[in-house]
Amino acid sequence: MGNSYADSLPLIQLSLKPRLCVLSEGEEVCRDTIEITWIAQKARSLCLYQDDTGSPLQCWDAAREGRYTIELAASENINFSLREKNEDTFLVTQAFEVVQESTKYRRRNRNPWSFF
Repeated sequence: MGNSYADSLPLIQLSLKPRLCVLSEGEEVCRDTIEITWIAQKARSLCLYQDDTGSPLQCWDAAREGRYTIELAASENINFSLREKNEDTFLVTQAFEVVQESTKYRRRNRNPWSFF
């Protein structure tokens, strides 16, 4: 097995907090504050993108880590990606998931015959 260019790149970890929003019955939009953080093994010049925007949310020069906070109003999943500054290839992507709660599939917490 040979080493590819991707194998030789240092690892980058991208995380979102929270990563999931569960909409209650009747809700259509999730409103939340998302904290996005990344850590790299060596200093990199990276830009953070949201999948429905063409320009970066923020860029970092020669950094080993970064943090960005965003207020969201979302009705569907949103992808956040990091890529090298001035390049088009995404290095890592993380999704913020929006899920509609379905009461008909929820498990009951107690037996139907329980009086408590």
